[in-house]
Amino acid sequence: RTYACITPIVLPVGATYYFVALLVYKKQALYVYTPTYESGGRMFPQAVSKTLFALLTSQLTFIGYTLIRKGVFQIILLAPLPFLTVYFTLFIQKRFVEPSKKLSLERAVKIDAQIDQSPEFSHEAYQQPVLTEKASVPVCETDDYILTEVLENLERLQNESTPDSSVDGVM
Repeated sequence: RTYACITPIVLPVGATYYFVALLVYKKQALYVYTPTYESGGRMFPQAVSKTLFALLTSQLTFIGYTLIRKGVFQIILLAPLPFLTVYFTLFIQKRFVEPSKKLSLERAVKIDAQIDQSPEFSHEAYQQPVLTEKASVPVCETDDYILTEVLENLERLQNESTPDSSVDGVM
């Protein structure tokens, strides 16, 4: 991955491999493997720090390659990237990793509940409009007897589907 910018042919091949691997490993993780233990997220900070270190290494490698190729303007634009990566690594360390070592899960849930200022939504807010509309009968020229029967059945079905009706049919 480090030399993907240097040799562009590696990028599509690597992207294809990782896309196929994502599909395969996701299916295996969801349906094949059963976890035998739970770490509680202890490996996540380490994985993030190693990923950011790999990003920093690849940025420095690319800057070095650009220096060899005598790219003056590219180096000016690339120079802030390692500093931003180091700053972000320190920010993540201070903001997430250190508190996770000292803060219990129960306390974190209480803090999140106090901070949470999301507005309350009704349960109908996320329902599809088709599911909340009353059923209707198309207007067409048919026999009045058939239309009356359809309307009676529709009204009976709507009355059965209302929440006021009893669940097990006992009144």
